[in-house]
Amino acid sequence: MILHKKLVCLTAALLLSGGLFMAEAKTILLVPQDDRPVSLAYTVSTAEKAGYDVLTPPKAYLSGKNYHGSPDQVWQWIKQNMSKADCVVLSTDTLIYGGLVDSRKHNESLDTLMARENRISQLHKSYPQVPIYAFGTIMRTPYASNSGVEPYYYSNYGNALYRISGLQDKMDTGDITNEEAAELLSLKLTVPSEYLQDWFKRRTKNNTINRMLIKDTQSGLFAYYCEGHDDNSKNSQSAMEARYLGKQSQKLSPKIYGSFPGADQLALLLIARYHNDINHLKPTFASIYPLGRAEDTVPSYESQPIGKTISEHIEAVGGTAAGKQTPDIVLAVNTPLSSTGESGQFSNYGMMKPSTTDFMNRVKDVVDRGIPVSMVDVYFANGSDNTLMSLMTQNDLLYKVAAYNGWNTASNTIGYAIAQAILAPNMSAQDHKDMLIEQYIDNWAYQANVRKNITRLTELEHTNYKPTPAMKEEMIAELQDFAKRKMNLDPATISADFPWGRLFEIDAKVSPTPKYTVYLTAAEKQRRAEEAAKKAAEEAKKKAEAEAKAKAQQAKGNTNNTGNTDNATDATSAGEESDDDISTIVIYK
Repeated sequence: MILHKKLVCLTAALLLSGGLFMAEAKTILLVPQDDRPVSLAYTVSTAEKAGYDVLTPPKAYLSGKNYHGSPDQVWQWIKQNMSKADCVVLSTDTLIYGGLVDSRKHNESLDTLMARENRISQLHKSYPQVPIYAFGTIMRTPYASNSGVEPYYYSNYGNALYRISGLQDKMDTGDITNEEAAELLSLKLTVPSEYLQDWFKRRTKNNTINRMLIKDTQSGLFAYYCEGHDDNSKNSQSAMEARYLGKQSQKLSPKIYGSFPGADQLALLLIARYHNDINHLKPTFASIYPLGRAEDTVPSYESQPIGKTISEHIEAVGGTAAGKQTPDIVLAVNTPLSSTGESGQFSNYGMMKPSTTDFMNRVKDVVDRGIPVSMVDVYFANGSDNTLMSLMTQNDLLYKVAAYNGWNTASNTIGYAIAQAILAPNMSAQDHKDMLIEQYIDNWAYQANVRKNITRLTELEHTNYKPTPAMKEEMIAELQDFAKRKMNLDPATISADFPWGRLFEIDAKVSPTPKYTVYLTAAEKQRRAEEAAKKAAEEAKKKAEAEAKAKAQQAKGNTNNTGNTDNATDATSAGEESDDDISTIVIYK
């Protein structure tokens, strides 16, 4: 039976029971790469909504906003909880270095790293019945970074290191020109030797560990192992390392090993893979695209066409291409006409485009046919396409799709979109809606719209892009206002936080019932203040007019009274004169 028929049956069960009853919930022991929401909170909530119990280490053991995880404490926690697990999903970066960011900044000896890596095989020997799904990363080579997630010297020399690694990659492939070779030599002279040595020495150690993990995969240690390429580009040290690791792993079956772009999506992707494995599901997928380069689009921060990345993710969850048969899941991949940009750009102001309108009509047709659709919104990096979201709203599709994702890099979006679509049928209607809202608030409301407003506030107040408590309140207020205007949601069901004390990400919080404090945006406060001032001015004006009128009436009354007194005096005077006249007449008659 193909999966979409199972999905229909599951949907019917959800409608009848309000959720999917699981006689015995499976327990997943999850060690994430850090405590960011995409690694931890969103991953856990998605799995729990799908009926799984998820155990995670205390946050104090994980790499956080201060970036220092504790591998030894995490290992101790694993030992204490392993007996409860039906499956483990492990970040090897956390187990070996402390976390994703720690893997870029550590100063551990190779002996220490190798000893930590060997613990994984010991774990498998102690619990051979518990499948291990693991993921690691090839250390990224960013163009620049000022956020403290790279070695301290990267803020000054990051651009040079990026270019050096790119030119060395071209030298390795034999594609470097004479001019580029001269540039490479010159650039190496501009970066202090101790920084070059530090950066490349760390990469060499990490690469050795990655080779060990591939050998463990070859020996059958993992049910599945995935090597993520963290923020990679075509010519870079990351690309070169991936190329050589690929030679070592080329004989590995894609059923047990994958190597492709991305890092933040991998934990949830492997949970979806476990879900398919234990339920003996092999979902089939088809993709639809709008007009443009479609599957040949090479997105920002990545080195290969998006179609290849999608195929690799489908393979990672144990799925296949549908071919000519009806797919179990349709991936609606929103790509641009040419190249991807950033969601905060002015071009993302939501202008209606014929290509997007046509694309949305095709999406609606698939939904109407009863086939689950997962929206893969990669038109922009780091946030939703406002045009797409407007059309989804107009076509009443926000809560009719299986999943929606449009965040960070294209591979991050792809992994979540596939995983959430696979897990969605096991969710109650309310949980499924909350999962979608979580993504809409994070990807659409914040990343594509509110973030640029808060960024301007940090620039105006010179906070070095660090949000203050007042800015956090404004962020929540704008998200709540957005949710009310765009999604017709109760603002009290929405809140958020800046988990790492920076603007890049939020932790979106969604409640099925009102529970959060509702804040007013600065614009609404100003509008109310202006309205109150206007009302006060009008009342003051009315009061002044009333007082003036009263004074006028009083003055008029006083004038009338004075006039009457004068008339009476005149009359009296006239009367006296008459009396005199009469007297005179009488006297002299």
